[in-house]
Amino acid sequence: MDYKVLITDAALEDLKGIVAFIAEDDASAAVRAGELLIDRALSLGTMPDRCPYDDAVRGIRKMTAAPFLLYYSSDRENAVVHILHFWHASRLSPEF
Repeated sequence: MDYKVLITDAALEDLKGIVAFIAEDDASAAVRAGELLIDRALSLGTMPDRCPYDDAVRGIRKMTAAPFLLYYSSDRENAVVHILHFWHASRLSPEF
């Protein structure tokens, strides 16, 4: 079963910040990074449970898209994946 992938407002703000930062030096690299992150997020529509938990108590998982991380949760009952944050791996973990 495929899951619907929803990107939260917080994750969209993260993505905008990442792309804007990269674009300061290289606009084409910024586009590639943005596309990579969106592609990785959408790939969670199939097999969303393939990535390890970052916070098992709250059901938050973490996917690597080096040098970035995608934090997300999946709702099996409703077949929905919520992308919570796009994050650079060198930063401290985001607040949830």
